[in-house]
Amino acid sequence: MQVDLPFGSEAVAVQIPNHAEVSTLQECSAVSDIRAEIRRALNNPIGYAPIWELAHGKSDAVIIINDTTRPTPSGLMLEALLADLTKAGIRETDVTVIIACGNHRPNTREEIRQMVGNNLAARLRILNHNCNDKQNLVAVGETETGLPVWVNATVAKAAFKIATGLITPHHTAGYSGGRKSIIPGVAGLETLKRHHSFPIRPYEPAFGWLKGNPFHEEALLIARRIGVDFILNAVQSGTGNISMVVAGELEAAHEYGVAFCETSWDLRLPHRYDAVIVTPGGYPRDIDLHQSQKAMSSAEMVIEKGGVIVLIAECRDGIGKYAQWLKQAQTPEEVIERFKKEGFTADHSSKAFMCARALARHEVVIACSGISNNELAQMFFTPASSPQAAIDTALDRAGPNARILVLPNAVNCIPRVAV
Repeated sequence: MQVDLPFGSEAVAVQIPNHAEVSTLQECSAVSDIRAEIRRALNNPIGYAPIWELAHGKSDAVIIINDTTRPTPSGLMLEALLADLTKAGIRETDVTVIIACGNHRPNTREEIRQMVGNNLAARLRILNHNCNDKQNLVAVGETETGLPVWVNATVAKAAFKIATGLITPHHTAGYSGGRKSIIPGVAGLETLKRHHSFPIRPYEPAFGWLKGNPFHEEALLIARRIGVDFILNAVQSGTGNISMVVAGELEAAHEYGVAFCETSWDLRLPHRYDAVIVTPGGYPRDIDLHQSQKAMSSAEMVIEKGGVIVLIAECRDGIGKYAQWLKQAQTPEEVIERFKKEGFTADHSSKAFMCARALARHEVVIACSGISNNELAQMFFTPASSPQAAIDTALDRAGPNARILVLPNAVNCIPRVAV
């Protein structure tokens, strides 16, 4: 049978066996008017009074927005937030927008215009966070576990702090959104090093895991330490639509958004599979291998030991910073052991670890147009000339009786094997 899979900004048609299972997620109703939904959320915040009351008398404000790798309606959010801050008496010239780059590259001016629109890009003070820029970081103590907290100075010093974001499943934090705007969003590298390393980082994929997840709980503590005054998050359904917007208190509003469409993301499966075909969901989810790796984590949750993973991702921006970790190793296991010793580094060693975790247990056949076959082979992937070739290779490895699963939007679901 034919299946259309997301690939960059388009879709690619592939043939798979008729007995293969293609994931179907329960769809939450898509918001018909996102601008109106943002206004509804801001007028009815969860756990807090509206912004115009909370920010009254404050001298300035900072608004944190996602970078270009997250498909967030940042422009519409900014428009609404600026209106409420003006109502509270904070002038637009006293508002700074910080892009939560974490340890990602800075966004270009063109990307910023695409994210927020030409008008706001020209009017507002919009800055990329730089986790390595020590002159623009401040220390705000340590957590109970001894994690040093360094954060963007503009964020830390702002009289009123607003975090915007997108709530979706996340392979390490359980869910994105909420506290993730602070860490990794606007944290310093020293903080990221500790937070993204063992024992805070879970070893296995953590889609859908909040309670008891140290990665989430430590990030929440840090966000409270920084003093996030208000959040505004869009909730994305399993098929990529915005199904709700939540606003209000850091934890309460985030948890409400998680619960609202959790049933859409939750994918209950009867057994594990011999071959799992995944895509991150197209651009910008597959902008590079750094982002695309998350789809591999989804596959890991439901694949048989020794099964074959197929990753179909455009990767127009290439690999990411962590390539040398894989290229310099003799085996994926060597990467894992190195990460246990060195932990998170500026060249995204944690991403190398997560790739190695999958590669140590499974053959990963990959089809992408932005990375050479030679580089892919150096990193222990099995390169394929096309998405169809990747699938054919995996099916040949798995055999004619293989149980096959296709996850067309793998990073937007929480696959679980029924017990």
